Amino acid sequence: MSEPNSYKRFLLFLSGIVVLILGIMLILTWWHDVVILFRGAIGMILSLAGMLILYILSQQK
Repeated sequence: MSEPNSYKRFLLFLSGIVVLILGIMLILTWWHDVVILFRGAIGMILSLAGMLILYILSQQK
């Protein structure tokens, strides 16, 4: 009874490896776009953090 389960696990492992390799290949292929995405995310996070700090300061009066 353990053979179908091990076969299913092997297929999931194999598909996981394939998806991982494809993801790494796409990241390396579109590296410039990935950097732009990181910069945009950092900018949004910093702006939200600044707004949160200003909100906290306005509530402490």
